[in-house]
Amino acid sequence: MIAFRPLSQPAPGATPACTARALGRLLGIALLAWVAVLGCGWPVHTAQAAVPTQRIAAVVNEDAVSLYDLNARIDIVMATGGMPNSPEVRQRLAPQILRALIDETLKIQEAKRANVTVSTEDINGGIERLERQNKLPPGGLEKAFKAAGLDQQSLIHQIRAELGWIKAVQSTLGPRVNVSEDEISLYQQNLQRNLGKPEYLVADIFLPVDNAAQDAEVLTAAQRMIEQMRLGANFAALAQQFSRGPAAQRGGDLGWVGPGEIDAEVLQALGAMAPGNLSQPIRTFGGYHILLLRDQRIASGGASSLLKMSRIVIPLRGPRMPTPERLADLRQRIAATRSCEAFDALAGEVGPPSGSMGSIDPARLPAEAQNVIRDLPAGQPSTPLTMDNAEIRLMICDRPTGGLPGRDILRERLIEQKLQNLAQRRLRDLRQQAIIDIRV
Repeated sequence: MIAFRPLSQPAPGATPACTARALGRLLGIALLAWVAVLGCGWPVHTAQAAVPTQRIAAVVNEDAVSLYDLNARIDIVMATGGMPNSPEVRQRLAPQILRALIDETLKIQEAKRANVTVSTEDINGGIERLERQNKLPPGGLEKAFKAAGLDQQSLIHQIRAELGWIKAVQSTLGPRVNVSEDEISLYQQNLQRNLGKPEYLVADIFLPVDNAAQDAEVLTAAQRMIEQMRLGANFAALAQQFSRGPAAQRGGDLGWVGPGEIDAEVLQALGAMAPGNLSQPIRTFGGYHILLLRDQRIASGGASSLLKMSRIVIPLRGPRMPTPERLADLRQRIAATRSCEAFDALAGEVGPPSGSMGSIDPARLPAEAQNVIRDLPAGQPSTPLTMDNAEIRLMICDRPTGGLPGRDILRERLIEQKLQNLAQRRLRDLRQQAIIDIRV
């Protein structure tokens, strides 16, 4: 167990003056579940008001994590997690937050080894997407963090780590992933067998146990998180900060899962829970899970059919807005596309967040988008939508058949699962191989 020395303390009586407001995902790239504190009157913590200290909290191979980095992230977790910003809570969460920062450092180092760069444009694009999706004006995110007394550089560090990690995983591990037709058929058969059986809408926090000596420490950390959540801490915010599962950056949201898609121990625990329940720590082969059962239903192929979709988003304001001539040319070329391959190629010219949306539940789309795709044939562009100062065109690439998702969507799911498993193993190996000196 790591013994932490006292950290910077919050200002006395630091409590939120209004409900925190959720920031959305980074569309199509890293899905960051930060929570904004717009207009909530969060006080400036002493960790941020004072001159930043460069005392080292940990050294990860050749890179240092400063005590200031640790305190800055603790401030954000306190603000977004809905937890009391007390010395006791900060002290309890500090070890897990430091481990998250250590993992981010390992991800950045791996991206560097893979010759992957995350440009200023990548970072700005991620921030712009957060602002656009949450109806914030340009610069609104920075203003929110300043008003809350939070360090935006901590957010930028996390965006850089996640984007670099995703690029590194895709370039180094992606070529190793193959899915055969037989695997798709077996997956399809498994889904067919599950029709009529319970399905669970689940959020998950996964805390890995890399070696047996860590088991008690990780279990204690899981129990402390559960204690904080029972006192009102935000599950999604804690998942984003602490979970090492594949859905961490979605706030732990696994979506609907059933037999064959999750560990048997997790499935058994879900069967004994009621919607709204929070589980005790569940030990599986790789570590401990904390589950939040949001809902349950009987699996029915038709009601949950997903669409494989793509989009082109043309900014109508800001520095990336095309010239009138370019806009007219894009509109003409979009109208002429009759395949997702051609549509995605054009999306690549336009740039993020244009491109594949993956498998989408149409019920989760905005009402305007649902209307334009309701009778839209696959492989044809939709009529234009104007939302958030952008012109948006949608295309359906694959519709489900026989009440189940199509084979292309199943292939995509299997590829994603395999890549996630490889990425988790790689990160575990990086932790075990690294020289990590914790100094607090």
